[in-house]
Amino acid sequence: MIDKRPKTQLDTSTISQVIDREIENSIKIKKYSIGEKLPTENEFCEIYSASRTSVREALNRLKTRGLIEIRKGSGAYVAELSSQGAMDMLNLYFEMSEDEDLAYNTIKTRQFFEPEIAAQAALKRTEENLRQIEENLENLKNCKEGDIEQETELDKDFHVLVTESAGNSVVKIIMQPIFNLISTHRKMVYGKHNQTSNLERLKRTIRFHSDIYSAILNEDSREAFYQMKQSLADTEKIHLEYKNINSHN
Repeated sequence: MIDKRPKTQLDTSTISQVIDREIENSIKIKKYSIGEKLPTENEFCEIYSASRTSVREALNRLKTRGLIEIRKGSGAYVAELSSQGAMDMLNLYFEMSEDEDLAYNTIKTRQFFEPEIAAQAALKRTEENLRQIEENLENLKNCKEGDIEQETELDKDFHVLVTESAGNSVVKIIMQPIFNLISTHRKMVYGKHNQTSNLERLKRTIRFHSDIYSAILNEDSREAFYQMKQSLADTEKIHLEYKNINSHN
């Protein structure tokens, strides 16, 4: 239903943002329900005394944030919110971030959370969780020396599997975008970092992962916490060595 409130004349430079915010708020207060069709572009133009360009820009921003979906030939609808949509937004933020310390801050963030995640995984893991982690570990042991891309993906997947073993869906949503940064940062560091040989690096990763897996297998939460903490301390050390090398080049 079209809002019949009095139209307000708005600055053309901000009209698109105002439309964006007002539609978002209408969705939040459930004026528009999930799956409901929104007013047409022409109707929004009338409601806000706005141009079609302004309305279209607002709708496209709402679509990018996952709040609405636009169906060709049908119109705009309130999207069903999902955990994947939330993760996609965080992924987009990290990908577009210009923070020079993003890599280091990511490691520090992981140090806040992952030791406790590993501890919870030791208490709540299932047999299927154990099977998947063990399979990941075997694949890492069989990883070809120097194959940084495969090694990196297996490293990321290991941490994802440990998080899934903790059995907390909210933690999984929060951590997934952070884990996705592992690939970018690890390739950047290990692709140029010459102080650690490929074989030595792979052996260290296998050792840390094996110790974490053993603690989770044995339901030893304190050991799982400790081993994850040690693993991330090693990650921080290597990153700082890489940063120090680059600062002198």
